[in-house]
Amino acid sequence: MTAPVLAVPRPARWYTEPLTVELPGATVAYRRRGGGEPVLFLHGHWLTRRWTPFHARLAESVDLVAPEHPGFGESPAPVEPLDRDDLVLVYRDLLDALELPAVHVVGYGLGAWLAADLAVWLRPRVRSLSVIAPFGLRVPGSPIADVFILDPTTYDEVYFGGDAADFAAEVPGVGTPAQGGVEEFAQRYGELGAAARLMWQRRYDLKLDTRLPRLGLPALVVAAAEDRVVPAAHPARWAELLDARTVTVPGAGHALVLQCPQETADAVSAFVQEVSR
Repeated sequence: MTAPVLAVPRPARWYTEPLTVELPGATVAYRRRGGGEPVLFLHGHWLTRRWTPFHARLAESVDLVAPEHPGFGESPAPVEPLDRDDLVLVYRDLLDALELPAVHVVGYGLGAWLAADLAVWLRPRVRSLSVIAPFGLRVPGSPIADVFILDPTTYDEVYFGGDAADFAAEVPGVGTPAQGGVEEFAQRYGELGAAARLMWQRRYDLKLDTRLPRLGLPALVVAAAEDRVVPAAHPARWAELLDARTVTVPGAGHALVLQCPQETADAVSAFVQEVSR
């Protein structure tokens, strides 16, 4: 059972109507375009309801499926809250519903942590793993910024390195008209609540330190050179544990999928094409 569906605001830029699928215990909104190798993209704690230039660029070379986690975007929140283990089952059911026996999994931020969970528990159905500015590890002395206590007036600085002039409507800020007003602020606040249910109690999973090296998957880590949310030590640790190559996008902050969509998408696309030969 899901909670009553309330009107979801539509972002002024890059909004596209989703498809929806009814799964056991969840209704999932998703967008799908492109052709070629199947890629499942898992979003982070923000930037829902959009088919951004990053998505469009990646879909030029792959069959891109971009669902919204339950409680985010236009996927209603179930009455009974889901944890990360539950989302593994949700996405297993989604792959079944879409008749995708195996996919390349790509995750951004929180989505990278979820992507790693999928790779751990659905290993036969994951062809490769790509993580972009990933959450999920504990690196002593280099904590990830606490996105739940950040001052919204600092978001453009933290997410974009102060270079957010072209993305006023995407800055998850205080709800100015340029940021979508109170409706968009409320939507983002609700999505932070959904993110909190997934990572409030533990902001990292210590078991990933022993599980990731056992995957034996082709893996890619994409880092942002100026990331003020995910310190550089985190992508480095992911690369070490996964025995993965690393691509660092210069001049980008944590919002690299917005700031440098072509470079970020091309890094993932090139990797997927290479490991699929």
